[in-house]
This record gives sequence, structure tokens and C-alpha cells, in this order.
Amino acid sequence: MSEPLAPFTASIDRHLMAAPLVPTGSVPRVVPTGNVGDINSTAKGSGARYNAGKPALELIPLRLMAKSYTSFVGSVGGAGEAVRALDSLGQWQETGDPRHLYSVLRELGLDSGWRECAAAFDYGRRKYAEWNWAKGMAWSVPLACAVRHLLALIHDADNPLDPESGVHHRGHVFCNVVMLLQYTYTYLEGDDRPRCLAPAGYV
Repeated sequence: MSEPLAPFTASIDRHLMAAPLVPTGSVPRVVPTGNVGDINSTAKGSGARYNAGKPALELIPLRLMAKSYTSFVGSVGGAGEAVRALDSLGQWQETGDPRHLYSVLRELGLDSGWRECAAAFDYGRRKYAEWNWAKGMAWSVPLACAVRHLLALIHDADNPLDPESGVHHRGHVFCNVVMLLQYTYTYLEGDDRPRCLAPAGYV
């Protein structure tokens, strides 16, 4: 783990990496995010993801999350690119402007990123099915996944490989951003971004 990040990381790991709290009456309870889609369906919008137990990070205003890291670590070490990419993703969350998604890719590095993206998609076709993702799904699903992989890069830049796939976390971020970009052409009905975060002048 990068030394400058260690103190801050220790305090947030317990919160960001836990399942979200959902209130029931006056007592909160932990509810894991469920799986989505149907791997066997060919219907539009049925793209499958195994999300059980993963935190619903799409519920957090991402620019605020990025700013919290900037306040503590600035652009220290290898985490700076991931923090800037997180900020760009937050700007997209607010505005829906695809230029911010392209900024995410540029911040992380296009050359290595595209090769690692191909490796992550190759892993995905073995885990799910080839082009499963292209059927579409709620935009919040790849958004949250991209954030999880960015947080992994921020928290532990010295260990950049995803433990499940063996692929660089950057490749997984690229994959999820590619999904979002593609959905702006083929699955607009999946746009579940919170309109309440949009600055004046955006819808």
C-alpha cells in the first residue's frame, strides 16, 4: 500500500467496502446488492452481472468522493491518475456528458488501458458470455463497478491486479466505461443517473 494513503485508507475501508446500510424502521440493517440481468436471455436490458455483496457505490456523489481523496492525498504516488479519473466519472454522473467518460480513459492511460480492457473483456466472456454486457443494463451497474476498481487503484497502487481476474484494475475500469459509452448509443433507457445531482442547465 502506498505509504501516504495508509492512514486515510484504514479509516474508509470499513465503510466503503461494506454492504450498504438500508434503514428499516429505526434500526439499520445490511442488505447486499443483488445480482442483475439474465445470462440466458437475449432480451435488451438483460445483461448479467454478479453483484451480490458488492457496495452500491453509485449512490454516492462521486465528485465528493474524489474531492475527499484530493483533500487527503492530492496527487501523491500512483493514485493521482485514479483520483482524477474518479472526478471525471463524477462529472459524467452529474451531467451525462460522454466527454467526461473519455477523460476517464485518458487519465488512466490509453495505450496500456486498451490492452488491459481487452483482457478484462476476455475474462468477462468466460465468466458470463461473449457480448453479454452489450444487451444493456442499468447504467448504475457498470458505474459502481468502475468506482470499485478505481478505489482499488487508489487504496493500493502497488498491487494493481484484480485478485479474481488477474487483470489490471485499469482494464476493468476501461471495460465499464466502454459499456457506458456504448449504452449512450444502444441503451438509453438504462440511464438511471440521479437527476438531482445535475448542475443547472443539464437534464
